[in-house]
Amino acid sequence: MREVSKRIGYYKVNTIRVIDNIMQESPCSSEGGICTIAEDCPQLTEELGLCPKQRNQGIECCYGVSVKDTRCSRHGGVCLPATEFCNPKLIYRDASDCDTSHKCCIMV
Repeated sequence: MREVSKRIGYYKVNTIRVIDNIMQESPCSSEGGICTIAEDCPQLTEELGLCPKQRNQGIECCYGVSVKDTRCSRHGGVCLPATEFCNPKLIYRDASDCDTSHKCCIMV
């Protein structure tokens, strides 16, 4: 079981590295999107052809964060101590970068 969790962590780290190395292109940015791996775009948010320099690598423009990127900061949040108030509707529960004594509160 320990080896499995190590491998899952390895894939997660590699996925984040890939996401972080995607270059943001102005056609996508000027439309309010983010260049990311097309298959990782949130459903119905993909705009084809706005990341032309990376399209052959499977990169497209998405109107939302990659579904594989679960970092609090990428969703517009900050990790707050669990004891600090955050409206329950603004808590991102799947955040991978807040430790167990913190919660991800989306800043609006």
